[in-house]
Amino acid sequence: MPLSIGNLEVSSGRIILSPSWRVRLTARTNSPRESIFRDLIVGLYEGRYAPGQRLTEAQLASTYNASRGPVREALNRLEAAGVVDLTLQRGACIRKLSLKESLDSLIIAEGLVSIAARFAAQNVEKDGARERMTAALDDVVGRDPSDAPNDPNLARARDSFYGTLTALSENSQLGRAMPSVQIHLLRVQFAKIIREADLWRHEDYRKIAEAVISGDGDAAEAAVHAHFSRVIKLFTDQLAEQGADGVVA
Repeated sequence: MPLSIGNLEVSSGRIILSPSWRVRLTARTNSPRESIFRDLIVGLYEGRYAPGQRLTEAQLASTYNASRGPVREALNRLEAAGVVDLTLQRGACIRKLSLKESLDSLIIAEGLVSIAARFAAQNVEKDGARERMTAALDDVVGRDPSDAPNDPNLARARDSFYGTLTALSENSQLGRAMPSVQIHLLRVQFAKIIREADLWRHEDYRKIAEAVISGDGDAAEAAVHAHFSRVIKLFTDQLAEQGADGVVA
């Protein structure tokens, strides 16, 4: 069975971003730009790259044995995905989110995923839908949440779960909107906060999946809201302790 990292899926020697965030991470690719783009995201989970880290074109060109053209294209894609900031003065820098930015992203994600879950439940009678949802659930709950945040396979499994919801919703706009929530940065930078959710994360996934599989859109949407509300509370409480900006050094 393939593995998934939030948006990443590892299968037969390749890492593939799941449908909701749709980026394929393959061991071999014909495009240096794609290879650089994908490895930088995987590197966040593996600790090779970190929020706030500066990235120079020369350094990346040397690391990936590529010319500066593909490096520049990869950085532009990462900027579009909200992973890096590009400035004339400083070049590229991996974004470092504030608590408030992360909280805002979670609120948006809650709305998007709840819509996906409702429509996925409505479409569950379509060919293969139940099997796909069951497989995504089995994959994610079969992994030890204590391995987060540095296990790309666990991140892939979580992304695959949400990606399956999005795919089954058959709403193309959801697929386009999902990457904007910057989930990779949030998971890596605020791993200590998110870790508190690990005690009930798998049970939440089960409730969401079971509601979808049963075709109950109301229950699926309610289960998503219940899951995100607890994560959002963790960030809200932390934000209250940190102050108005919620900037963490």
